[in-house]
Amino acid sequence: MEKQTTSSIQWKQMISLLGLYASVIIGWIAYHRYQPALLDTFNMNDFEPILIWGQAIILILTPPLAGYLGDKYRHKLGNRLRIVTLGVSFAAMIFMTVAFTLIVNPPRSFVLYALPVLVILWLFAMSLFTSPAISTIEMFTPTTKLPITVAALTITSDLLYSLEPVIVDIIDFLGGAATFAVGGIIVSISGYLLRKYSLEITDKGEEKRPDELKPKTQMWKVILLGVGMGLFSGFIIEVFPNYLDKLESVVGISGQWISSLVLVLTAIFSVIISRKITDHNIVKLLAIGLVFAGLSTIGIFTISNNQLILAVLIIFALFYAMVNVTALPLALQNTSVKEKVFGVGVFFCGFEIPNSVIDVLLI
Repeated sequence: MEKQTTSSIQWKQMISLLGLYASVIIGWIAYHRYQPALLDTFNMNDFEPILIWGQAIILILTPPLAGYLGDKYRHKLGNRLRIVTLGVSFAAMIFMTVAFTLIVNPPRSFVLYALPVLVILWLFAMSLFTSPAISTIEMFTPTTKLPITVAALTITSDLLYSLEPVIVDIIDFLGGAATFAVGGIIVSISGYLLRKYSLEITDKGEEKRPDELKPKTQMWKVILLGVGMGLFSGFIIEVFPNYLDKLESVVGISGQWISSLVLVLTAIFSVIISRKITDHNIVKLLAIGLVFAGLSTIGIFTISNNQLILAVLIIFALFYAMVNVTALPLALQNTSVKEKVFGVGVFFCGFEIPNSVIDVLLI
């Protein structure tokens, strides 16, 4: 059996986690592409505000619930993987159900009731396993090297969101039924691999920490860290693409692609910054990142010179990367060993608050 060490990152397990995280992000991209299309196909556009509100409530409340259940299973059964497996299986089932619904093209009277329920259940299922799955990062990584593995999560997220226009084209080519069927398969496989490789580093199924750090829980700090990171994520994914369309005359590409390039820069900066972070400067780096990412965001919306906005976008990418690679490690440092999964759930609850507010305001 593979043993934990105090100095090394368990990269095989990390790669399986990155694979599951990638499947979640692709699933979200598919959802955002097909939710309006599905509603339009079945003449159910009136349900869109309800689904957006439902999405906001589920994405805020489910991560702490999933975290609580993850810790409960961890204490009772020795590991948190049961809740991950449950959520993955549930999400895969909903993927396949939606795919089958699109294939058989049922009567509108059925869809009127079934489709909103399926969408809500899918949102719940995806949220149910995401936080417990990401919390396994602290099983695979010594505390001092958390910024490096969090940078790997950031790179995965940023690169996939930067490729969103390409992924959307692939989704359109496959069609709704094939997209949801493939999504179910990918989530199932990645969830299975995470469980398999995670069990390899446990002792008779019981988790072992790679170090002896035992912090106390300060959930107010954890949720504020999530809100801070989520605020900038909401701007770059939800707001920037349309707002930056005004720069198309300068650079020759749409606001969506400009946002994609900013995310690529963020991924590059994340790799560089993650190697410079220590226990002594992590709080300082987060504070600098939050302040200057905030100032550069204000500059993007207030500066009238388009060329100058491009320069400010590069500055934003730098400091947004700084926030990305410090927020989650600090959240884990402020969560006790007994509440690790719940702490990650609270962090993502905070992360989703500004994203959900932006979604509701954009209805």
